[in-house]
Amino acid sequence: MTGMKRMEFLKLKLTEELVAILVEETGCSIEHAFARLYSSQTFAKLSDPHTKLYVQSAGYVYSLLEEELSEKSVRSVNL
Repeated sequence: MTGMKRMEFLKLKLTEELVAILVEETGCSIEHAFARLYSSQTFAKLSDPHTKLYVQSAGYVYSLLEEELSEKSVRSVNL
């Protein structure tokens, strides 16, 4: 498996896990969880091969996503 194929495989597996965690933790639909994840800076970093975020655990990456989503909700409340 080439480096890019390995990265894509790991990113796909993490995406599945992150969406499952989002659905479980927030009670949102799968579609909404995918939309939240795909529009996040965390997913942009996950997709960047230079960050190597794709080799981290789903729990760690979810903590980054959770922090980002929390900051977004605080900003939207303060507007």
